[in-house]
Amino acid sequence: MSGAVGTGRAEEARSDDRIFLLEPALWQQLQTATTFDDAAVAWLSLQAAMLSNTVAGAVFAGSGSQDLAAVAAWPAGSKAELIETARAAWNEQRSVVRELAAEAGALIGVPLTDDDGPFACAVFHLATRDPERWRAAIRRIGWGAAWLTARHYGEAGRRDARQLERARAALDLLAGALEQTGFTAAGVAAATDLAIRFDCARASIGFSQGGRTRIAAISHTAQFGHEMNLVRSLAACMDEALDQRSLVLFPGLGDEAVITTAHAELARQRHDGRVLTVPFLAGDRFAGAFTLERAGDQPFDPETVEIIRAACAAVGPVLEEKRLNDRWLPRKMLDSGLDGVRRLVGPGHAAAKLALLVLAGLVVLFSLLKTDYRVTSDARIEGLVRRAVVAPYDGYLKTAEKRAGDTVRQGELLAALEDRDLVLERLRWVTERQQRIFEYDKALASRQPATINIVRSQIDQAEAQIKLVDEQLARLKFYAPFDGLIVSGDLSQSIGGAVSRGQVLFEVAPLDDYRVILNVDERVIADVHPGQKGEVLASALPDEPYPFVVQLITPVAESKNGRNAFRVEGKLAQASTRLRPGMEGIGKVDVDRRLLISVWTRPIADWLRLSFWHLLP
Repeated sequence: MSGAVGTGRAEEARSDDRIFLLEPALWQQLQTATTFDDAAVAWLSLQAAMLSNTVAGAVFAGSGSQDLAAVAAWPAGSKAELIETARAAWNEQRSVVRELAAEAGALIGVPLTDDDGPFACAVFHLATRDPERWRAAIRRIGWGAAWLTARHYGEAGRRDARQLERARAALDLLAGALEQTGFTAAGVAAATDLAIRFDCARASIGFSQGGRTRIAAISHTAQFGHEMNLVRSLAACMDEALDQRSLVLFPGLGDEAVITTAHAELARQRHDGRVLTVPFLAGDRFAGAFTLERAGDQPFDPETVEIIRAACAAVGPVLEEKRLNDRWLPRKMLDSGLDGVRRLVGPGHAAAKLALLVLAGLVVLFSLLKTDYRVTSDARIEGLVRRAVVAPYDGYLKTAEKRAGDTVRQGELLAALEDRDLVLERLRWVTERQQRIFEYDKALASRQPATINIVRSQIDQAEAQIKLVDEQLARLKFYAPFDGLIVSGDLSQSIGGAVSRGQVLFEVAPLDDYRVILNVDERVIADVHPGQKGEVLASALPDEPYPFVVQLITPVAESKNGRNAFRVEGKLAQASTRLRPGMEGIGKVDVDRRLLISVWTRPIADWLRLSFWHLLP
């Protein structure tokens, strides 16, 4: 047992000697490391040498406890128990110590944190069970972790600087393009800015049109011919990148599986130059590409390529929008139509295709489906005959037996005027006649021929006056001229009131014969002719339409509700006991059969015709 312990101590001494010999190199590596992983390798070796009884160690990094991965291990390879300790320290965000069985010692895990929480974890296996040594080891690891924390912050700063550089390049290009109002000037400005900013001999911009790329701008060049060999070579390079939908760099940085035939030819024309083509997206399609050229002794490094890619992705859609807006209006209409056809014919766009099918079905339906064209207007029911009961003399109302809404029989008393004055007048003339008869008898007895003739004339005059008064008395009573309905006149509240000669007291309409009065709008009156049939639906009887025939069209328009309308009269084809004069509703006159779409669009079509005619000189 003592021999084995001695052998272990000897091996540990030899390991410490090797670390001591390598310590300057490790410190140099730690100071010059550019990445966190390289710094972790040197730091772990140095930290293991500073801790006593170190058996193994590892540094784990990741974004969560479950995706931790070893970035450095000492000695090479790490045990499974190290990763479990790292996860425990990560989750608890504090140093943890896990004792091992027997004389194996303990595992110490220390999380490395920044402002956002843990970013790595250092785990060491110490061959000691002394808690004081554990605490001392944790303090040493915590002090030494400052190296890795500083390197982590340095990497984050470099990442931020790279992102800032990309954003600055994109914003500079956008500003240069947006300063120009026209597409051509914006393209030349963007290409020139690209060439100057990234130290390129030439920068070109092309846009995909009709399946081929058309060069739109070349840096430091205002005009160029599209048939030039250089322009053709540039277009071929852009087609090559767009076809592969990938960035193409010649010569490449690695073993990228891209075709570079056109790029190699353009590089040969520039005497083994460097060519980079970056396609850009506008919406969901590749709209164009940028091609940048450098001399052979100025390669494109990966960082520069990423900055160029970000700048092109930002300015490309802006230039595409300017290009589309600068097109002539007929070209815009044509391209929009072709784009719509491609969407409908190509894959996807199920909603648009369904809408087109529905529209096509509606067009076919409206092209074939016909319906009855009918003129609609307000309607009113009136009696075919409307008899007025008029006061024959000035007088006072004595009685009012009936009023509007009452049904009457022929000869039934409606009302009567006061007759006292006429009765007295008749009595006076009757007395006058009796007196003249007495004088006549006296003259006849005395045989006075002259007196007889005079008295006879006076008797005839008295009898005529009596007949006149009797006739006037008969006219003071008003009777129904026929069986019907009183449609107007309510004198029940005017008993004793005065009436004037010619005043209409009642209006009576028959119950078995009606007519329909339509107020037809002037815009459709030309479609209505005598003899046409129709139907009327009364508001009070919405369950039963009544047929009628147009009889008369009044040639004089009346203004109602801000519109001109013509009065059209029609006779009901059949009588009904449910109808009453004065009912209102809707009337429809059958004209002919027409296409359903023409019936629906008739008002709009007429308005367009009038508007167009109004605008004509």
